Amino acid sequence: MSGPTDLNSPLPAGKICNADGSPTVQFQAFIRRLWERTGYSPGNDSLWTAAEADIASLAVHASSIKADNAQQAAEAAQSLTVLRTESIALVKAQEALEAAYRVLLNAQAFEAKALKTLETAQKLAMLLSTASPEAQAAQSQNESMMFSVMNRPWPSSHNPS
Repeated sequence: MSGPTDLNSPLPAGKICNADGSPTVQFQAFIRRLWERTGYSPGNDSLWTAAEADIASLAVHASSIKADNAQQAAEAAQSLTVLRTESIALVKAQEALEAAYRVLLNAQAFEAKALKTLETAQKLAMLLSTASPEAQAAQSQNESMMFSVMNRPWPSSHNPS
């Protein structure tokens, strides 16, 4: 059973270009290893994005189940307060309801995170799919993708949108 490919590639020592301006063999190997590390893509990691979306989706589902259970417990506790007017039952019902609301807020937060992750994945997929048609005759796909990324309006901390 073989392990994953070792993609570690240290920066080549010494010159990176020959006297005629062409890259050295070590530098070519370094660039090829970097290209292999990216999965032959311009840099987005769709597997990681999908895994994050899956994790967020599972967290939302688990929180939703907990919220439903807490809501049922709160409703059961509230129905006990109708039968018993004891203050202990009322306090327990209030605590259960508050717990249900906290879990519901957590579930909503996870849902928002999952939606944001899915939006990011969609944007990356759209960016990747639109980079190839922009390539011109004398332009490689890599140059086309870099051109697309560099000319895309990205939100920044200096210019919130």
